Amino acid sequence: MMTQPFHTPHHGPRRLVERWKAVAADHRSRAAARRWRHVGTEPRWARSDLPARRLLGRIVVPFFLLGTIVFTLLATNVLPAPRADRAFFTGLAVLCAVSTVVAVIDLVVIRRRMAEQRRWHR
Repeated sequence: MMTQPFHTPHHGPRRLVERWKAVAADHRSRAAARRWRHVGTEPRWARSDLPARRLLGRIVVPFFLLGTIVFTLLATNVLPAPRADRAFFTGLAVLCAVSTVVAVIDLVVIRRRMAEQRRWHR
């Protein structure tokens, strides 16, 4: 006898979506439980570095953003530059923009992980 675990003729698409949401929630909770599983090699009173990373990210993001703006203005000759080397200022602007995006993504990840720590009382 074959049974279909997700969809049967008696249940509509709403039931299927509810089932998928339950499976996804179960996967998320299992992944979180795996993250906090202790194997015995970690220090007993280890502290999280998330608050320090958050502080560093909050300090660095405005500077990278300001650098992106200034170097973009220098590359477009809106601001007077000591040397008119557009490629150099364009490269610095791109480097600052990429660093800004990476720092903002890191802040989002930190926020999610800190919420997870609060939820699991860590």
